[in-house]
Amino acid sequence: MSVSFSSGIYYKAILMLVLVILVTLCTVKTNDVQSHNTRKSTLDSTETPPITLVDMFKLLTNLEKRISQIESMRAIFLRGKDGVNGKDGVNGKDGLNGKDGRNGNDGRDGKDGRDGKDGSPETIGPPGLKGAPGQKGMRGPPGPESGGVQYVRWGRTTCPNNATLAYKGSVGGSFYTQKGGGANYVCLPETPNYRKYKDGVQSSRGYLYGTEYQDAQSQLFANENLEHHDVPCAVCYVKVRSAKMMIPATYECPAGWIREYHGYLMSQNYDLPYPSEFICVDIDAEAVPGTKIDVDGATLYHVEGRCGALPCLPYVEGRELTCAMCTK
Repeated sequence: MSVSFSSGIYYKAILMLVLVILVTLCTVKTNDVQSHNTRKSTLDSTETPPITLVDMFKLLTNLEKRISQIESMRAIFLRGKDGVNGKDGVNGKDGLNGKDGRNGNDGRDGKDGRDGKDGSPETIGPPGLKGAPGQKGMRGPPGPESGGVQYVRWGRTTCPNNATLAYKGSVGGSFYTQKGGGANYVCLPETPNYRKYKDGVQSSRGYLYGTEYQDAQSQLFANENLEHHDVPCAVCYVKVRSAKMMIPATYECPAGWIREYHGYLMSQNYDLPYPSEFICVDIDAEAVPGTKIDVDGATLYHVEGRCGALPCLPYVEGRELTCAMCTK
């Protein structure tokens, strides 16, 4: 590209030099024409007219065009190295939408979708025909045994023949003159088991004492030597029963029930500071062997009915009430 540019300047300089020479010649020619007017008029009419300034400009113009053509051809043959690539132009406008392509092949099957929600229930149809009875199955294993029942036999250390002895001991309760403590009687085992303890009597405690027969001189029990002796007890378990109940004021059980034992209804004395529960003491009551006589503690008295809210008859005023322990 540098060679082409220098050549162009060179030819243009020559052209300008020729133009100056021609202009000078024209000026000289004009002066000669003016100084020899007479001579010009006598020239033969057949003589070639002189070259004018306009003609010179035309020649120069043609010459310039010719030089440009030569320069163009020279640029073609003397082309330089390619220049550095220019920057990318601005993106043109989007072309028109092409025609729709042909349909592609079917894609692979997609994964199974999640289970849909349960549909609304439809109307239930009529029941179908009863099928034929199936074959008799094998006998299953024995089911679990009944849970059984347990009860306390107050006044004895043994259980009836149909019951199993869980443990035996003596009856405990609250001191008969104290206002606090428990109102129920409990069957204490013969040998206690302790965990952590603090020796010595503490004032902020409940107290538990042994229980004595009182008013036993009435000779209602088969054993007449029970007065002021401690009361024994036994906890019995009947495997083949599922229910139990103590019925006061009778020594018999309802039909379908089994009588475990019967005896007399006993409780704390009515005139003492705290009430107690009613328990059924066996008709063949015994005393705890080796107990001292009349050392006090919890006490048991016979219970008798009083008329008023209690209907008399059939109840009798002042008559000692019996009891029965029944199971089923």
